[in-house]
Amino acid sequence: VAVFEWGSSATTTATIIIIIILAFDIALFTSGGHLDSFSTDCLKTMAFLFSRIVRFPWQLSKVKVQRTIAKAVKVWSDVTPLTFTEVQEGGVDIIIDFSRYWHGDNLPFDGPGGVLAHAFYPRTPRAGNVHFDYDEMWTIGNNKGTDLLQVAAHEFGHALGLQHSTVPKSLMSPYYSFRYPLSLAEDDKQGIQYLYGRPQHTSHHRYEHFNQNIETNELPMEPGKPNACDTDFDAVSMIRGELFFFKSKYVWRLRDQYLQPGYPALASRHWWGIPDHIDAAFEDSSGNFWFFQG
Repeated sequence: VAVFEWGSSATTTATIIIIIILAFDIALFTSGGHLDSFSTDCLKTMAFLFSRIVRFPWQLSKVKVQRTIAKAVKVWSDVTPLTFTEVQEGGVDIIIDFSRYWHGDNLPFDGPGGVLAHAFYPRTPRAGNVHFDYDEMWTIGNNKGTDLLQVAAHEFGHALGLQHSTVPKSLMSPYYSFRYPLSLAEDDKQGIQYLYGRPQHTSHHRYEHFNQNIETNELPMEPGKPNACDTDFDAVSMIRGELFFFKSKYVWRLRDQYLQPGYPALASRHWWGIPDHIDAAFEDSSGNFWFFQG
């Protein structure tokens, strides 16, 4: 796949091959793509292969993960000549891995919240690797946890060569936020087409088509978060060196005295099954979390 000048069309159809490795030790992070800041390198391959799946996030079935990954890459293939194919064995261009904490790339994950995933750019030693944090509360199609579709589509943008975008509502924005239907901003589209060119045929596929039948493992998204400046809390606790404030079913997360992006968020994003209201919380010396009511 050549690097195309702005507005040119591809002369051949390129194929990006994916291998899915969802191991028990699993990792994750995020990405973006402003036209002035994307990588000028592409992922280069013409091979057709099949997929291999080792293990999945515990919250989602194998079928749901496979379908979600396919939808995430389709966001990019719809606007480029790229074709993505899952493979069972052999060489691949993109490796997807769900990992925990230290997982071999010197970029350890931090447990629930914080860093969600990370990906490696083309022409780097780990080019095409996309790692997801196994400890996140992965969901599909709702804001009860971290939406796999949105994070995966963002990370694939990085793996294809895009950096973070300065456009707030772009897919390649550096901060995760839940929104449906999932679609590319014009900035995302221009960036990826600069690298790979436009599709050889006119495509009318948009991501809204998937929203009607999207599979979820939880209830529909809730309306509205509480005010981020609300200081009336139910419980406060220092957890892993960060300050957590609890209010109803939401949590505020402060690191180095600053509220982290995306907060307040549902506490269930960090702790599955946590009650909607708690009176106290703490982390013991073994790293276990305790929540109290009454």
